[in-house]
Amino acid sequence: MDIYETIVSIIFNDTQSSRGNMDDEFKQKLGNRIKELRELQNSSLEEVAEKADIHRTTLGKIERGNREPSISIALRIAEALDVTVTELVNPDSFRTPKEEHVVSNADIYDKVPFGEAAVLRGIEETYENLDTIDFAFQRRGAEPLAEQFDEYSALSTVIGEFFATGVASASDGLYEVNAGDFPDLISTGKKEGIPGIEVKVAMEKNMPEGHLPKPGMYIVIRYILADRDKNYVKGERGDTAWVWEVRMGEIEEDQFNKSDTKGDSGKTATFSADALWDFDCVYLDPELIPYSRYKDKGALAEVQGQQQLSEGSTH
Repeated sequence: MDIYETIVSIIFNDTQSSRGNMDDEFKQKLGNRIKELRELQNSSLEEVAEKADIHRTTLGKIERGNREPSISIALRIAEALDVTVTELVNPDSFRTPKEEHVVSNADIYDKVPFGEAAVLRGIEETYENLDTIDFAFQRRGAEPLAEQFDEYSALSTVIGEFFATGVASASDGLYEVNAGDFPDLISTGKKEGIPGIEVKVAMEKNMPEGHLPKPGMYIVIRYILADRDKNYVKGERGDTAWVWEVRMGEIEEDQFNKSDTKGDSGKTATFSADALWDFDCVYLDPELIPYSRYKDKGALAEVQGQQQLSEGSTH
């Protein structure tokens, strides 16, 4: 069972005693949304119920706001309607990375068998899964996932696994997730010469770190915590993780800063700043940069130019 499945199984098991109750307004909105999507697809109650493997009367009660769906049923209904659970339960807050934030001409793509679409899919998978879990907590009247951890390193681990899963799903079957082992993404054996890739995650301006200095190919994701509507103030932390930068490159053992305090648990190997800035920037959200001055001027200029073109095309 992966991290996502574990978290969902803990907070969304189907025992009534462990479930919080949705309020009536939320249940009604959810029911209306399900009915709206079903009718837009010209699907009958019976057809969607069959796809979701639930009884038609159960679906009817959910649509009328008379019944609260368990998470497993909500996920099956979403799959039957070909939407994510986030689109199903809260369409106004559906999050997705913008294509204009992709740096598509990065040289690193010459060394890996995928392009910018896989990076976008990695971020999409991250947002979809985080939002699904936040919905689970919302359903119980609890705080979002980012508020549930004592240390943000645990949140970073979750983000890294979600991102790796997304990249693997967009790699045309060339990669699979090597959960819990180094590197995070390994070849499926479908094609020769596929490099292993480790995924590292850090918050804000922090450098990624590990237990030991391990050279190789890396994807580094950095994120900030803003609010649900993407309002971000430097120096303040919200309850929703947003990816602000993704960098890719290769690192040698001597490019880590190593420390070794007494006891094995004190060993850390942190990327040197020079090593990380030598990586190619492949995704950058200029609205969320935590630096007062961002060092990678080329990447910033590209995404800002693309964003201006995108905004201009809407007028």
